[in-house]
Amino acid sequence: MKIFKILILFNLILNYTTCYSQDTEMDKDVEEIILLGKDSIIQLALKKIEKAALPPDGGVSIENFSQIKVLTDGKEVWVSFSNLIKYLPKKTVFYSDVGIGLVKGIISRNRVSNPVDYSEKIISFYKETKEVKMNIQFVLEAINKSGEIGSIDITNFEDNMIIREYDNYYGISIVSESQESSYKIEKVSGEIYDSEHAHLVPPPNMEDEDRYELKEIN
Repeated sequence: MKIFKILILFNLILNYTTCYSQDTEMDKDVEEIILLGKDSIIQLALKKIEKAALPPDGGVSIENFSQIKVLTDGKEVWVSFSNLIKYLPKKTVFYSDVGIGLVKGIISRNRVSNPVDYSEKIISFYKETKEVKMNIQFVLEAINKSGEIGSIDITNFEDNMIIREYDNYYGISIVSESQESSYKIEKVSGEIYDSEHAHLVPPPNMEDEDRYELKEIN
């Protein structure tokens, strides 16, 4: 339960990023980390992830992730490693996203699998092969050609998309800030069917004194 609460807290922090006040005091540990610069902070986070044996076979790198953010609220420095689009072949499981607080050393991970309840004793970080990239491209082109469910501009994509491979189709799940969508894409024709959409309840308003004020370190 404690780990579950940490994961929720980390996601809330990332979703409520605001402008960072110049008057906010920074802890000494935070100042020292920020002075390292974004690239060095990212490498420091990767070393801590590898030292914690996540994954157990080591070898984690920036190539495992499509988006990396470094943020601070003056009390902690968070590094968020994520993959906004994830392709899962049949009978696979990966860690696709990981967040780490460098001051307190808290690490959270997000696991994705196909099927949803599939598991393995050893789970590696998500990695895109040439074949995976081709399949993702096929799915994106099918979506953009259909005109039924909107289009995806990959350069500005900020939602969470999971593509699961099945025998004759791809199962698509997309979660945005306000909507959750799912549908299927036939493997050969690219035809889209069984579309479902649900509007999500907006997150509760957070009082000023409780709101996390974060600055992204560029």
